[in-house]
Amino acid sequence: MNQQDTIFDNDFDEQNAPRRRELMPKWLIVYMWIVIIFGIGMLAYAAFSIPVFDTNDARAHDPENGGAYRTGAWIGQFIPGILILFMGELVRSEKKSAIRFNLGVAIVWTAYVMLMVLAAGPRALLIGMLIPVFVPYWIGLFSIQRKWEKEAVGGARRF
Repeated sequence: MNQQDTIFDNDFDEQNAPRRRELMPKWLIVYMWIVIIFGIGMLAYAAFSIPVFDTNDARAHDPENGGAYRTGAWIGQFIPGILILFMGELVRSEKKSAIRFNLGVAIVWTAYVMLMVLAAGPRALLIGMLIPVFVPYWIGLFSIQRKWEKEAVGGARRF
């Protein structure tokens, strides 16, 4: 009679795949929380500030389209805060595409700053002055991207 040595599969002894958050060094976890808090702060600032328009700005004071222009400018204040909040929140929630999202934000942001510098000159670098703050965060994420996407798994849902 041919008897099995064990009732478990051969795969039972293998280790489980690591969680994505376990791949991140401690400094990157702290940086992630700073990015999330910064995004929340930017959203709060956008929510409680009113865009100030120059009295000579014809588009803002146009009787026909001025309301739409002012509303669009106010809504536009939220976009950077939302993007920065998502940059940290997607990593915190261990989404597989979080690092690719961060790469997309980095590319679009850099391209936008370069186009603004070409169009408006060096004074447009003000838009890109926060890019160096996020470079260590992006470098830390990109260094673990292969393991993040191929080997690790997300954590359990808490819903």
